[in-house]
Amino acid sequence: MITIGIIDYLNVEPLYFRLQERLAGKPVRFRRGVPTELNRALQNGEIDVAPISAIAAARLADSVAILPDLSIATLGAVKTVLLFSWMADPRELNDCRIALSNESATSVELVKVLARDFWKITPRYTVEAQELGQMMRRASAALLIGDDALVESAHRREIRGRGQPYAFDLGDEWLKWTGMPFVFALWAARRQALPALAELDILPALYESKAEGLNHVPQIARAYAPRLGLDNGVLTKYLHDLRYDLTPADRAGLYTYFSLALHDFRPESLQCWHPQEGLYPIFEDVAVAIP
Repeated sequence: MITIGIIDYLNVEPLYFRLQERLAGKPVRFRRGVPTELNRALQNGEIDVAPISAIAAARLADSVAILPDLSIATLGAVKTVLLFSWMADPRELNDCRIALSNESATSVELVKVLARDFWKITPRYTVEAQELGQMMRRASAALLIGDDALVESAHRREIRGRGQPYAFDLGDEWLKWTGMPFVFALWAARRQALPALAELDILPALYESKAEGLNHVPQIARAYAPRLGLDNGVLTKYLHDLRYDLTPADRAGLYTYFSLALHDFRPESLQCWHPQEGLYPIFEDVAVAIP
């Protein structure tokens, strides 16, 4: 039995379009969770393949393989990775408390990289349950990701007794600094599960789901809109703005991020896998320039 993880956010819906139908009759089951939950589940062998936090994939490089041409990335504003702040400029957050979402791994490290190397500040960090009101009552800034961030960015509500915080899109901050795309999630599989994935044709099914899903974005947005209480057009534009293909430009941005976020980064350790090609280095054709 192969267990496939599903991030429980809108941004992965195009990647799963009719996937269960494609895999019907095969020994496959699904498990939903936020990114940090799927990171732990893959590490512990509770699931076999999933989109996980990009930083988690790097940390698990010796035991997982990346599925090529699948990712969740952006060039500029992403709308679902936001730093809300009582300060009008992130550079004013020096020595201030920043509350980090407990649902995130990649974005947590992105905040720290931007703070240290771009904003040139040294904040104090805590990790908390993702609830903006509570986070902003105790901290000067708060990181929100996923559907919660999308809803908060659309409504821009006030925090009772404090007013409306500023909001900084971390995809946009990364682009302003580096000029590169940012990859938030990668599809990773346990290396022990690769023979079963090949036997069950999981990778072709994922590619077919992605291709069909990207051709049905308005339909996906309409189906998901009641869950968030947002307009179909907002969700459609959000999904159209994402990058799902893990292009060479995306991998160059990923290499840059890993180089900044990981002290022990070994580029050669992170490998892609394809049933016909086997394992090969994910960064073999990537040219990078660290800012």
